[in-house]
Amino acid sequence: MSSLKIYKELDLTSSSCAGPIGELSSVVDELREDEAVKVILGDEATKKDITLWVKKRGLKLIQESQEGNKYILLIGK
Repeated sequence: MSSLKIYKELDLTSSSCAGPIGELSSVVDELREDEAVKVILGDEATKKDITLWVKKRGLKLIQESQEGNKYILLIGK
């Protein structure tokens, strides 16, 4: 596998409910195989929603981490 490139970084810490999924959906559609989107979320409930959505869409959750009260996900195709 070639090195992964961050296509875009989305700070969705101020979004909740369906907002982050809507924003993420359009960005994910633009990804190539060697690219990922970095998503920064502000709460655990939204992280769980995004994680389930990633699985449902058949995407890859490449990396998951927490920095303070922020959740960081790296999502690719």
